Amino acid sequence: MNAVVDFPAPTTLSAYKQIEIEFDPALRTLFSWMRPTPRACFNAELLEEVQKCEQLLESNHGYWNHCGREERVEYLVAGSRVPGVFNLGGDLSMFVQAIMRQDRELLSYYANLCVQNIHRRVRGFGAQISTITLVQGKALGGGFECALAADVIVAERSATMSLPEVLFNLFPGMGAVSFLARRCGLRKAEEIVTSGQVFAAKELYELGIVDELVEDGLGLESTRVIIQQRLRRANTYRSLHRAKQFYQPVTLDELAGIVGVWVDAALQLETRDLRMMARLLRAQDRLTEAPEDAAVDAIYAPAVHTAINYR
Repeated sequence: MNAVVDFPAPTTLSAYKQIEIEFDPALRTLFSWMRPTPRACFNAELLEEVQKCEQLLESNHGYWNHCGREERVEYLVAGSRVPGVFNLGGDLSMFVQAIMRQDRELLSYYANLCVQNIHRRVRGFGAQISTITLVQGKALGGGFECALAADVIVAERSATMSLPEVLFNLFPGMGAVSFLARRCGLRKAEEIVTSGQVFAAKELYELGIVDELVEDGLGLESTRVIIQQRLRRANTYRSLHRAKQFYQPVTLDELAGIVGVWVDAALQLETRDLRMMARLLRAQDRLTEAPEDAAVDAIYAPAVHTAINYR
């Protein structure tokens, strides 16, 4: 018998500011909704709240204290409460300031926190919990990487995903290369990383990156149906997931090693690169529509498969 540890009761969960947690006992599913402020990116507070919550799930061996009862969690679904946005990626404001100060320690802390959270999900919290990402709206940079870390990616038809780091002369260092290479091959992964293109969910579905393509507005309902279907064959899917981990394991050492490369590269960025990063930050805040920001605006526009001309 697994004893329930001091897992947050529903009243305590309200103390979280950047995430919203729900448990569905019928589906044996934990829903983790991001609601970051002041902008829809992975700020440190959001990452730390995810870490705090999901470490508790891990330490409790996949059990959840629901209304005082011990409930087994079979699935974790990650989604967003921000309309039209899954996540816009890294904390660019912090990046600019840290790079200008050459603050390796802060960049390393942030990046390692990202991949530790990702790897916790990759390994199913050490409890064979399957993970699903529900992408509604835009998933950029780290948002795309977060989605890629899941066992199953469900995307609504109007969702778009991209890796805009090439805009400011960097690369996505928190899992994109590792996860894309395993889903579509290393060559295609490199093309996606270096292209600066915005991809429609349908296009990524055809590439085998998105697993389930659903109609707009039906993402949550469809995800529930997928879970219901998989619960009927839980042993099959659980065993298949374990087998895939033997075939193509994603280790924390691999992710952390790439983080080290990313930190080194970030600290080498020049003034013009930081200016472009600042423009992207302003685009996130929707504070500018200057003509010279056309390349940045293209990332946020409904149009897809947009090549970036970075000069």
